[in-house]
Amino acid sequence: MRRLFGREFAAEIRLGAALALFRVFAIPRISAILAETRAWERRPEQRLGRTVDLLRVLVEQGYDSGPGAAALARLNTVHARHAIANEDFLYVLTAFVTEPARVIARCGRRPLTAVEQAAACVFWREVGVRMGIREIPPTLAAMRAFQAEYEATHRRYAASNQRTAEAAVSALSQRVPAPLRGAVLEALLVLLEPEVRCACGFCGDERPLGRVLDVLVAARRRLAFAGRN
Repeated sequence: MRRLFGREFAAEIRLGAALALFRVFAIPRISAILAETRAWERRPEQRLGRTVDLLRVLVEQGYDSGPGAAALARLNTVHARHAIANEDFLYVLTAFVTEPARVIARCGRRPLTAVEQAAACVFWREVGVRMGIREIPPTLAAMRAFQAEYEATHRRYAASNQRTAEAAVSALSQRVPAPLRGAVLEALLVLLEPEVRCACGFCGDERPLGRVLDVLVAARRRLAFAGRN
């Protein structure tokens, strides 16, 4: 995981983690809690920064290190304030496996190997165990199957989804140079799955930028393959 996060797919994993948040925002009973606290609306940049920092600490230093254990303890304390079902915790956890994997499959210079997929599942499973989450699927395929069933029941549009998602877009926009900020939403609409886009209030046709992205990714992969040979 350190190799994947630090070298092989650094940008893709960070992007996938950001998109995982939008997958979570698309669930009304989760976004309702987030909207109630208004953390994403009042301090979106701070909330995004904490999420990124948590991921970095867990991967770079380990979930059983002093900083990793302290970060998880803080996370557990915050979550204990709310009545959150185990399946909701489980959905959020699996999103941090499946979304980076999906981004790598679409945008990475190569797909994840079976060993790399297993490493991500084991890593996040261990994080989940330390958070008291039960019945964690053991494989990427099992996580995707759980997500499909969960989303069929719980994913739909809600005003709380849109408020939280728009706040997150604002936070992400602040992380790029000012001239590029207008393109952040456009890029998100391309990278998010259509069902997630609509549930977050961003319905619309597939953007032309998506076709451009696919062409660029294909060219990148050809270059990477040529470099290995």
